[in-house]
Amino acid sequence: SDKERYNNVYAKDEGSVAAPTAGLHFTDKALGELGESNISTLTLHVGAGTFMPVRSEDARNHSMHAEHFYVNVGELRSIVNAMEAGKPIAVVGTTSTRTLESLHWLGVKRLRGLSGSDNTKQLELGQFEWIGLSVADPSITAVTSFKALIDGLQDDYVLTGQTSLMITPNSYNFKVIDHLVTNFHAPDSTLMLLVSAFLGKQTDVTTIYEEAQNRGYRFLSFGDACLFSRPGVQLPSERK
Repeated sequence: SDKERYNNVYAKDEGSVAAPTAGLHFTDKALGELGESNISTLTLHVGAGTFMPVRSEDARNHSMHAEHFYVNVGELRSIVNAMEAGKPIAVVGTTSTRTLESLHWLGVKRLRGLSGSDNTKQLELGQFEWIGLSVADPSITAVTSFKALIDGLQDDYVLTGQTSLMITPNSYNFKVIDHLVTNFHAPDSTLMLLVSAFLGKQTDVTTIYEEAQNRGYRFLSFGDACLFSRPGVQLPSERK
């Protein structure tokens, strides 16, 4: 039934109005093959606004929905350890991507002592707040920002917050994500804008989607998944 199919095998807490559909492709068997030590999880509640199309001619005028997240400090520490070890960060889903990228900017806010960055209270990131933060100090790495965010906290502590981060092409530079597993999205969605931004100027997302259509791939929630890599980043299997 849809009630069973439209859910992730690792789902735990109620609160989301929709399943993070990229995760539908991961079975217990697949997760077992990946290995627990290679997986970090977070809780996110997808809002109804994720389905809202971009109606503005200029996407920057679109009012971005806020999504709530809960991240265990121990999980975030594992991600920091992976980055310090030079391991690529592969993320399942656009909402998980927004959350991790948001955590970077929240860490930058904490380093600067700005409001909404107290790691013992509700964290908040505005739609285009990242712009001012990136201009002020573009050299801060995700390792540095994540460490600032979890500083002084025990592994079992849970960071909570909400993000309205909007990622658009030709302006946003990803700070955390190396590889993205995601479904094929509606062309007028903010999710499509995020994917286009991730692929960069050298890759035409419409060409990719047209090729997918020609090959019979299925789109949207119950559709197929694809794996994208950030420009200049290779999959481990491609490295010599």
